Amino acid sequence: MKRLKPLALTLLVLFLLLAIVPFLVPVPPLQGTVPTAQLAAADSLFVPVNGLQVHYKQSGSGEPTFLLLHGFGASLFTWREVMDDFASLGRGIAYDRPAFGLTSRPLQWEGENPYTAEAQAALTIGLMDALGVQKAWLVGNSAGGTVALYTALLYPERISGLILVD
Repeated sequence: MKRLKPLALTLLVLFLLLAIVPFLVPVPPLQGTVPTAQLAAADSLFVPVNGLQVHYKQSGSGEPTFLLLHGFGASLFTWREVMDDFASLGRGIAYDRPAFGLTSRPLQWEGENPYTAEAQAALTIGLMDALGVQKAWLVGNSAGGTVALYTALLYPERISGLILVD
C-alpha cells in the first residue's frame, strides 16, 4: 500500500504535466498558407461583420429569409443538400461561424471574445444587418441550435421563428 501512493502521485503529476504543458508552448505563425479566398468555392461570398470576415453562401430571394447555423466542428457545408429547398421557399443563407469553415478565426482580439455566446448572437444579427435582412427564421443544427436559441432570446424582434435540428 505504501508503494502505491508514491506511484499514484507520480502518475498524477505526469498526467498533469502532459495535459498542461502543451498549452504553455507558444504556437508559431504558420508558413506557406494560402489566402482564405483561394480556398473558397465559386459561389462563396465574404462580408465583414463585427471585425470578422464572414464566409457565407446564399440561394433564393425574397421573403422569408432562413439563416442556417451549423453545429460544432462543422461548416456551411452542412447545409449543401437543403439550400435549394430553402431557396424554393424564399432566401436561404448559410454561414461559417467563427473558428469554423472559412470565417475568420482570430487568436487575439480587442474587446469582446468572438467565441462567446453573446458574440455569436451579435454576429448573427450583424450578418443580418450586413445582408439587409430585417427578420429571419433561424435554423440551427446541434450547437448552431444553441446559438439560434440564444440569438432569439436576445433579439426577439429580429427573429421570425426557430427551426432546431438534432
